Amino acid sequence: MFEDPKFWLLISFILFVILMYKPFNSMLIGGLDNKIEEIKKNINESLQSFTEAELKLKEAEKKTADLDKKINDLLNGAKMQSDSISKNIVEKTKQSILSKEKNSLERIKQIELSAIQTIKNQASNELNLLISNYLKNLSELDKSAILSKSISEFKSLN
Repeated sequence: MFEDPKFWLLISFILFVILMYKPFNSMLIGGLDNKIEEIKKNINESLQSFTEAELKLKEAEKKTADLDKKINDLLNGAKMQSDSISKNIVEKTKQSILSKEKNSLERIKQIELSAIQTIKNQASNELNLLISNYLKNLSELDKSAILSKSISEFKSLN
């Protein structure tokens, strides 16, 4: 048995396996440990990136909500301002219309008074002309009778 080369080959192989088990095992386990650490590192980086992305998403949503609120505030302010301007314009227009209506009524009254005065003046001129023509056609006796009657009526008024 000790002289058989197969036996020594078997012993050498067993010794080789026993001696190489520890270095191969540590290399194999060390390589796996390194790979596990690398995978853990990648997972942690991914989680950190995911957390950062979530924070950025929340920030963006908050900014969007803030912008929406600002837009709504601006729209409400613009609407209130336009309503105020519109009311102001309507009020000024009403005042302008009332003022123009008042001016128009005053002009109409002035025109009426002027027309009445013109008519009175024309009537007075026509009456004077008629009276003067009537008196020209009367005799002296009739003229003196009318004159004395007018004087007596005038005295009775005072």
